[in-house]
Amino acid sequence: MTGALLDRPRSFSAGSEAGPAGGGRVTLEERLTAALRAARTSGSTECPVCHARMTREAEAARCGGCGSRLS
Repeated sequence: MTGALLDRPRSFSAGSEAGPAGGGRVTLEERLTAALRAARTSGSTECPVCHARMTREAEAARCGGCGSRLS
C-alpha cells in the first residue's frame, strides 16, 4: 500500500519539519499534520478540505466552513 499524494498546499513550506515526499508532493498525512500544527501554533489555518478558515479548539482544530475536525 502506498500513501496518498496531493499537490503541495499553498501554505506548505519546503523547509518545514514535515518535508514533502517524492519531490514537491506531500502525503495526506503530512498535509493534515501541517494544518493541525499551524492551527495549534497560530490559532488558525486554511482548511485542507474546503480552504475556509480552520481555528484551534483546545488541542484540535475545526473548520468554520465544512465542519471538518483535526485532532
